[in-house]
Parts: sequence; C-alpha cells; structure tokens
Amino acid sequence: MRSQIGVMVLEQFLGGQTMPLEITQREMNGIYVLALKGRLVLGEESSGLLTVIDSLLASGATRMVVNLEHVNYVDSAGLGALIEMHRKTKAKGGSLKLCHLRPKLREALEMARLLTIFETCPSETAAVASF
Repeated sequence: MRSQIGVMVLEQFLGGQTMPLEITQREMNGIYVLALKGRLVLGEESSGLLTVIDSLLASGATRMVVNLEHVNYVDSAGLGALIEMHRKTKAKGGSLKLCHLRPKLREALEMARLLTIFETCPSETAAVASF
C-alpha cells in the first residue's frame, strides 16, 4: 500500500531552541497522507508545509489527508497555511481532509468560522476511506 515514504523536518531557531515541524508523507492508493508532528507556526514550519503541498499538487496529487494528531500548537499563520492548502487543492479539482483535530484546534477553527470549509474525520483510516 505504501509506495512512497518521506520525512522532512523543518526547524526554526528561537533563542537557541529548535522547534521542528516534522512532516511524514506516504501514499496509499493515490491518496497522500501527511502526518504532522510539532508546531504549525509562522516561519519555516508553515511555509515548508505549503511547499510540500505545492510539490504534491505539481506532481498530480489531488487527494490528501492531513493528520494533526501530533501537532501541539497552531498559530494564525498555521491556520492560514491550512486554509491555503485547502484552497490550492480545491483549485486543482482535488480534496483535502483533516483528521485527528485536537480540541483546541477544533475550537479555534470553530471560533474563526473556518471549521465548515474543511472536511474533517476522526481518524486517518476514516479520512482515507472517505475518498
């Protein structure tokens, strides 16, 4: 099922501390799953994630799942990156689904009235099966 696995670590240096966003990518029957781990914030993290999506879309991928189970913090730039990923995927005729939303992220999306633009699933398995 897995034809491609890639891991990318994006690092931001703040006060000597490294705060990475790890992106693990795999493909299952034409569906690309991006599992994120760390902080989705302004800087290399959010711009790097958009670069990954741009690369996938350029290669013809149109069905994507973003697993947010291990994302422990999202700022407004991170929310913007999720919105931009959704917009770009939809513009290519594709579909982007979010899974494993933590309660605080779900609440932030609800408060910003953004939850309705995303298709969300409780698990990665459910998201993949929904295509």
